[in-house]
Formats: sequence, structure tokens, C-alpha cells
Amino acid sequence: MNRLRPPGPTPYGATLLATWLALHCAALLAVAVSGGDVGLSNALCVWTADHPAAQALLRPLTAWGDPGPVTLLAVGTALSALVRRDFVAAAVLLAVPYAATVSCGLLKGWTGRERPGFACASIAADGLSFPSGHAVGVSTGYVLAAIALNEVLGARRPTALLVPAVALADLVSFSRVLLGVHHVVDVLAGQLLAVAWLGLAALPLTRRRRTGAVPGRPVGTADPDPPVP
Repeated sequence: MNRLRPPGPTPYGATLLATWLALHCAALLAVAVSGGDVGLSNALCVWTADHPAAQALLRPLTAWGDPGPVTLLAVGTALSALVRRDFVAAAVLLAVPYAATVSCGLLKGWTGRERPGFACASIAADGLSFPSGHAVGVSTGYVLAAIALNEVLGARRPTALLVPAVALADLVSFSRVLLGVHHVVDVLAGQLLAVAWLGLAALPLTRRRRTGAVPGRPVGTADPDPPVP
């Protein structure tokens, strides 16, 4: 019998992203209300400065959030979508990271918050601080790639892809605080901005699961019957 993919969003991935969002919102609220942003950020920076091994790990890790790797990931996933003739997905995979970066730049200019300027900083960084561009880029780029890859593979347990993507996004994002070039609030705000863009991107990327559509095939067309042995 011909069957379509079951409609509706995958609950596991949606629950994970919702939990991630809730935890970061709570953390941002707690830090903002307590007024401990600068003190906490400085304490984390000092800890890193006192541990050379941590610096050696964090410096290459933070580079994963540079514009180069994030752009290559976006282009690579978009090209994969083009090969499959999934033009909507290709457009989303290119446009959303770019839009997230532009919106981050606009917010930086609007808030005008300077970087911490901690003496303990282990690396140098220029530009404004709020929100963190690395947090926006890596959270949008890596998690979006995981969502897109899940759609391609048809994974029944998308947490297998989303958990590593979310974990890597958090590690790269908070490496900016540990290395002394961002405040904690900068990073949390950047991740929340990324989640907003991910929510917009997930709608067209998951449309095939909701409708049973396949790129290159009319909506509602069923998969062919498997061969009878």
C-alpha cells in the first residue's frame, strides 16, 4: 500500500529546541535581574586565564563560530538541497543565516555596547559586544544544518543530530565569555536571536513531513509501492 510520511512536526526535536529556548531565557533573566553580568563574565575570564590548558582548547573551538566556517556550512547545505532540487530549502539555508547576521549587526549598532575590556582576555576582538555575533552565527548555522540533515535522512530520532549541534553551539558561544571578549548576556541574547530565526526556518524546512510532499513530486503523491518478493 502506498503511504505518505506521517504529518505533524517531530516531537523530539521540537521538545529539545523548546527546552533549550526556555533554559536560555531563564538564564538571561536571572543574570539580568541579579546584575551579575559583568562580575560573572570577569570571573569566567579569570578562570580561563589561570588555566593554559583551557585556553589551548578554547582558542580553536571559538574559531568554529567565525564567519568562514559558518558560511561554508550554509553554502554546503544549500548546495546539497539544490542537488535534490529542493529550491525552497536551498533558499532558506542561505537566507536565514545571512538574515540572522544582518539582524545581529543592526542590534549591535542600536545598543552600542562595548566589549568587556577585561585584562584577563585570552584573545583580541574588535567591534561591539551585544549580541554576540559568534553566538548568533553558530547557533543558527549548526542547528539549522542539523534540522536540514534530519529532513534529508528522514531520521525518526532527530535528537541524534540536534543534540550534538546544540551542544557545539553552546560550547562555541560560551567560549567567547571564557576567553574574555563577551559578557554572558551578550551570548545568551545572541542565542535567543538565533532561536527566533530557527523558528522561522523550520517552517519551510519541515513542510514535507507535514504535507507528505517530496521535492520534484506533486503534493499528495504517494511513494511507489515496494517491490513484491
